[in-house]
Parts: sequence; C-alpha cells; structure tokens
Amino acid sequence: MYFGQSPQPTIDATPQPSVLPPTPNPSAGVPAAPTQPDATLAMPAAPSPSTPDITPPSGGASQLGTGVMAPSGQTSDRWFKTDVTRSGGNYFFMANGWGPGFESQSLSYNGTAFTVDSMAGSEGPNYEPASYPTVFCGKYSDGRSKECGLPAAIDSMTALRTGWRWAPNGNVGEYNAAYDIWMGDGESFRGFLMVWLREPRGQQPAGMFTERDVTVSNVPGTFDIWTGTVNNFPIINWVRNEGDDSLELEFDVLDFIRDAQARGYEVPGTHVLSVAVGFEIWNGPISNLQSLDFYVDVQ
Repeated sequence: MYFGQSPQPTIDATPQPSVLPPTPNPSAGVPAAPTQPDATLAMPAAPSPSTPDITPPSGGASQLGTGVMAPSGQTSDRWFKTDVTRSGGNYFFMANGWGPGFESQSLSYNGTAFTVDSMAGSEGPNYEPASYPTVFCGKYSDGRSKECGLPAAIDSMTALRTGWRWAPNGNVGEYNAAYDIWMGDGESFRGFLMVWLREPRGQQPAGMFTERDVTVSNVPGTFDIWTGTVNNFPIINWVRNEGDDSLELEFDVLDFIRDAQARGYEVPGTHVLSVAVGFEIWNGPISNLQSLDFYVDVQ
C-alpha cells in the first residue's frame, strides 16, 4: 500500500514495503515473486490487459456520465491540490507525486474527472509508487474536501453509493486503478479498505493473499482478498484478478463492510472518513490515462 502527499516526515514500514506519508495509500507495491501465494493458491490465467472487461453497474440506474464538472485546469506541480465539484457536490483533487522515484507529471482535471497526460518516474527502493493522482470525498490524509457527507458513522448511513469509470487508453504497465476507503473512529484514522479494479502484473496489494474468487453481495464480478497491516493499521483489499480489469463499477461501500464482517475480518473503525479513487503508478512512462467520472452519494 502506498500513497503520498506533500513532503512531510514518513514512517517506514519494513519488512512490508508500505509508507504512510501524509497520504498513505494502502496498496502495497511489493514485487509479486517474493510474497506471491504458492502454487496451490496461484491465480488463474487471466485475459490480456489490453482488452479489459467492462463490469456493468449494479444497484439500479447508473449515475456515471451524468455529472456536471467544475472547475477545470492543468498542472505540472508535484504537490498540487484543489477543490473540485461534480453536480454541486464537493470533492478534492491531489496530484500526489510523492514517491522517491518521481520525476515529472502533467495532469488535466475537470471536476472529479482527470487525465494523467504524461508521467515519468520509477518504483522507489521500498517498492513505493512514483505517483498516485487522487480525487476523493471526505477527510483523507492531510487533505479534506468541503462538506460532502463524509466522515460519517457507519450506523448513520442507509447506503454509501459510489461509482467510478476510467480508461487505460493503451497503458498496460505497472499502475493500478483502485478505491482507497479510509476508516476511523470519529475523525481519528484507524485503517483501510481498498477495492482494486486493476491489478498490474509485477505488483500486488499490501498484506497476504487470503481468499480467491469471492463474490460480494450486490457487486458484479469476483475478487481475491488480501489482508494484513500497514504501519500497524489494518487493511482489507478486494482485488480483481490480474488482466481482468473493470473499467467501471458502481456499488454500496456498506456491502464491502458487511462482506468483511461476514468473513470474520475486523473492520477498522466505526466511521467512513473518505472514499477516494486514483492510479498508483509504480513505473512510467504513462500517457493519457483517464479517470472519466467519479461520485460519492451518502444516504
């Protein structure tokens, strides 16, 4: 798990290659070989990542593609941050070029949509991604959106709907496409839930492989589950198989929380602090990688 932000003190987490700088992202850029499950748990063969599947939305009519986005802009600032909106709802965008192997990146944004126009950089010495451009609702590391309904107590919500649509546009390298959901008690951070829509070959989530090809109620498709800790904070990852990318997904975050509880995993905290999406990029070059639409609907 990796995630970064403005240059502030970092906490190394060894031997697990994860860092919690101001924006700790729970995905772990661990080379697949050292900690990949043994042959009895090996992942099934996956289709080519050049032709990823599009997972249809579930839970009623799709909200993707219907948002009114603002503002728009472009930046090459490694630490750029700004408030953005989608149909009047508040979000926060961060360029997030935090990794030690970061070289440069150029980003365009329009509300909750953004494009990695270009990015150069490489994996850090502890497997850190070079960059993780991110957009979110709520309280996330050293950033916070304007009022969007998060943070919120789990038991105060009837649903926490979210959706994300993205496009690889020919990029097949070492980057993921992942939800990063921050959990806590009140506004105190306690741990992470992650939902990976793309797992790149050569990298893997934080923790240990624990379950294969599971289904989550009301969510299309299957996931592998990885669990563990990052700097002593618990993390639960639901991960698409390598090559089995989902270019869009809409779901209720509470269904993943209930799934974790049903499987006996400890959900870290009583509140959802934030829901974020973005691309952890371990190695460039990357060009024209797009986050097309993202929303959070607290009910």
